[in-house]
Amino acid sequence: MVTISSLAAFVVLVLIIMSIISRFGGSHGLFKGKLQACKITPNCICTEEFDNKNAEPINIQGVNTDVAWEELRNVIISTGGKIEFDDGKYMWATYTTPVFRFVDDFEARLDQQQAVIHLRSASRVGHGDMGVNKKRINNIIENYQAAK
Repeated sequence: MVTISSLAAFVVLVLIIMSIISRFGGSHGLFKGKLQACKITPNCICTEEFDNKNAEPINIQGVNTDVAWEELRNVIISTGGKIEFDDGKYMWATYTTPVFRFVDDFEARLDQQQAVIHLRSASRVGHGDMGVNKKRINNIIENYQAAK
């Protein structure tokens, strides 16, 4: 007979294993010049996709792109992100969740032609994320707009 404590121990063990797996690699980088599309799981948000679960990109119309990019960089760092790569047009950062230390990928792509910065936030493992990635993007957008 399975006891509640053995079931709880199993769940914790699975979460620890998933956390360890999330620390290796991830799905990031441009594909055909754009941020990668999200998989069908709900633990990813990308402003380059157009459906009702996604946020809007950051509008930088009339703003110096270098200034906008630097401000976004500052917001990512101030919200707990660790910049892993930045070439001035594409940025990849990681966020580590408290408790189980899951690693999520965050990306930004400067689209000078449309005068926007596209954003993508995705969990590396699992299916759901309890809205963490959407909240992260919304928080970054709000902090970016407040800093202007």
